[in-house]
Amino acid sequence: MSFTVFPSLHLDRGQVVHLVEDQPVPEAVQTDAFEVALRFQGEGARWLHLVAVSAQPHDADFDLAERIISTLDIDVQALFCSVADQDTLHRALSTHCARLNLGSAALTDLDWCAEAIAEHGERLGVSTLVRPTPQGPRVATDGGEGDVGDLWEIIERLEHADCARLLVTDIGKEGSLAGPNLPLIEEVCARTVVPVLAAGGIRHLNDLRNIAALVPQGVAGAVVGRALYTGGLSLAEALSVAA
Repeated sequence: MSFTVFPSLHLDRGQVVHLVEDQPVPEAVQTDAFEVALRFQGEGARWLHLVAVSAQPHDADFDLAERIISTLDIDVQALFCSVADQDTLHRALSTHCARLNLGSAALTDLDWCAEAIAEHGERLGVSTLVRPTPQGPRVATDGGEGDVGDLWEIIERLEHADCARLLVTDIGKEGSLAGPNLPLIEEVCARTVVPVLAAGGIRHLNDLRNIAALVPQGVAGAVVGRALYTGGLSLAEALSVAA
């Protein structure tokens, strides 16, 4: 299995943001979404991870994402947090993203998720926003305030539905630059055959190397966000791990 690095671009109604424990925090310096996307492309990225963070469907988010995608020559893996039914799914796919990850809003109806995955196959993956608890990991709602369900039960359902990939983010690590939750990623890999993308907490090259070392266990890539904006990690360094 190969390892892919996905530089990320998060948008909130047109504004470039970072998610810190799933709450949007405006980016202070690199504020032009098109410039960020084109910079990542120019520095050698093969994929862009593009997220519209609003839980409400806004035409402006879909339109901006579509314009960014049409501007780029690289593939885009998108996540629209508002996708929760056929209408919003259709609108998200109409942006011409190469891949779309379903988020927490969609996971509240696993039967519908399974139907969507069956219809769209490899084009659809699922993003799980994980909150570790003493009773075991739970999947949180977007924004982190609610609960969707037990992570292992949700992953089992998604595996049976032939989900193409799982994006796993520890909500407590998200945007923290405090290092990834490697034990969580390892346990997810041990419990499913679905390829795993890791996200949350990546701060420097060693973090990314530690994630890449889990490729034999089932990790297929990592989403890198805030470290690419703060300078803690350059995209060239990140891409060298995938070389």
